[in-house]
Amino acid sequence: MKKTLVFLSILLFLLLILTSFFWLYEAKTFIGRASVFRNTFSIENSYVFISPLRAKADNQEKIRLTVFVLNDQGLGVQGKKVTINTANQLNIEVIQGLTDGVGKAVFDITSANVGQFYLKVLIEDKALLQEPQLSFY
Repeated sequence: MKKTLVFLSILLFLLLILTSFFWLYEAKTFIGRASVFRNTFSIENSYVFISPLRAKADNQEKIRLTVFVLNDQGLGVQGKKVTINTANQLNIEVIQGLTDGVGKAVFDITSANVGQFYLKVLIEDKALLQEPQLSFY
């Protein structure tokens, strides 16, 4: 009887230790996960899509410019102001100037002038590395 009691207490002690290690590991995992609420962004990870690359120069046909503002972990950053600097010959309509939950900002561009244009995309007054090019014919 005494051996059984000692065996059960050792078994209970080992079970308690293993459970403690498990919960310590889980707490570390839950705390260390990526957060979307981080407010910093990475210029290197952020990027631009333009579609289509060419449009008629009639002030009617639009080119959609979509900017994705991401952090160091590749997650979207919400609430960042995105602006577009370019020649006065382009009309830029701000569809969504502040980034949403996935870090997306959207602009429509039209022009009455024929030519190729380079855009400078600014996120919170910091220039994006990518300088997108579009053209109107």
